[in-house]
Amino acid sequence: MDILKEKTSSNLKTNVKLYSFPANFTYEDVKRLRENGELEKYLVDEGKNLVVDAGLQQIIDLMVGKNTTSFTHCSTGSGTNTPAAGDTDLQTSLGRVAISERYRSGLSAAFDTFFVAGDNNGSWNETGIHTAASGGTMLCRRKFGATFTKASTNTALIQWTVTLAAVAD
Repeated sequence: MDILKEKTSSNLKTNVKLYSFPANFTYEDVKRLRENGELEKYLVDEGKNLVVDAGLQQIIDLMVGKNTTSFTHCSTGSGTNTPAAGDTDLQTSLGRVAISERYRSGLSAAFDTFFVAGDNNGSWNETGIHTAASGGTMLCRRKFGATFTKASTNTALIQWTVTLAAVAD
């Protein structure tokens, strides 16, 4: 008798969107744009990112109850190196900001971080999400497609989406 073997695996997909707004925008303005379906007008960059080894280990630790430290901060930096699995921080950090809103939608976790006019001004080439305001564990790192200039004349939103899916072979 043949034994039927069912293969299953999972998939972790990640995406980052960067939006730019006028200096007087607030996160409440951004939420209204999202509700009205107008947020994409402000999209500057979008793409996949790399979930780094340390981030995967943190997810496993959360799953087995080894710790309860979740991802609470978003960083931006001017580094230009391609993300690598062994990364534990950005190449050249400009700073971290507390994530404005974390929420689940279906099998996706979303992390929205709003940067006011004075936050992390400079040339943004990279971004990451972390478990702390400094140090801690980085979950993901993304290198933007082009340099984004963050200044006191604009505000910005970085929106991370991490989606888990069961995949049958």
